[in-house]
Formats: sequence, structure tokens, C-alpha cells
Amino acid sequence: MMQKNFDFEIWQRFRKGDEKAFSYIFDTYHLQLFEYGRRFTMNEDLVRDSIQDLFFELARKKEKLSPTDNILFYLLKSLRIRIFGNLRRDKNHSIEVKSEIPDEFFLSYATDADDLEKELRLDLLAEAVNQLPARQKETVYLKFYKNLSNAEVAEVMQVNYQSVGNNIQKAIHKLKSILQSDSDSIILFFQKYLR
Repeated sequence: MMQKNFDFEIWQRFRKGDEKAFSYIFDTYHLQLFEYGRRFTMNEDLVRDSIQDLFFELARKKEKLSPTDNILFYLLKSLRIRIFGNLRRDKNHSIEVKSEIPDEFFLSYATDADDLEKELRLDLLAEAVNQLPARQKETVYLKFYKNLSNAEVAEVMQVNYQSVGNNIQKAIHKLKSILQSDSDSIILFFQKYLR
């Protein structure tokens, strides 16, 4: 709740022209945006350009932007749309861009944990999650790694709300069989280690 209030306040200050608020937003989120964008394409320049375009557009239209209490959600959604648009326009892009999520959406996990067991579990989970179909991987990433609500995940991925729930259920069912674990322990693991 405090984060939502903080995000709302920072975003309001940015919309009113506060340059420190804009700098804070950029400094706080640009690496997360790059990490997310790289999950769609290996073209790092295209990802960087998309992020730069996004922030340029935000600065240019700040007074017209709608309020938000979740800046990361707003930025992820905007970046995803921009990357897909840039991929479609990029004549040098060698792979065909689908209207669906590209097949190469890939999750990797860096852990700073000194607890060996936690690190081992995260590695096992990473291997299991990477066996999921791309759309389920993105759903898991946004839901559990970026802590977005189902409604926010649906909006970022441009799918209906029910699809998000279905993707989560399918992902958990598949992870359950891959990890030979019960669904509850997988959900608890996500909540305990990834929040």
C-alpha cells in the first residue's frame, strides 16, 4: 500500500514537471525495462532505443498522461507495445515478428543469496520455468517476479483477464509435474523467495 501511494505521488510530481521525479523514475526503472525488453529480442540497440523513445514520449506528453499508482506496470505495458511496434518496423530484423509473444521469451534468475539451498531451488525453478511455453513464462514473470496483479498482467500482455488465470494455472500444473511437487508448495515458493 505504501509503494502504491509513493508511486502515485512520484508520478503526480513528474506529470507536473518535476525533473527530479522524472530522473527518479528513469533511474529506478530503466534497468528493469531493459531486462524485460531483452526477453523479446536479442537486439539490444532496439531495446535501448525503445526505452529511450518511451522516456522521451513520457517527458513530451507528461501533462496528458493518466495517473498511476504502479509505475512499473505502466512502464512495462508501454515498453512492450513500443518494442513490438519497433520490431514490426525494423526492416533489418531477421526473425518474423508474430502478433503473439515471440517464442524466445526467456527467464533467467540471478540470486544474491548466500543460502545454498535457496540458490539451488531457484536454479531448479529457473530450469522448470524455461520449459514452459513463452506466454506462460511471461505470465509467471510478470505475476511473480514483477508482482503485478492478474488485471495488470492482462493489460501488459494485451490479453483478457481470464487468460492470465488460465496461463497461471497451466504453468503451475506443468511446473508441478516438472518439479514433482504439489501446486501449493510451488505457489508458496514463488511468494516466499520472489517477493
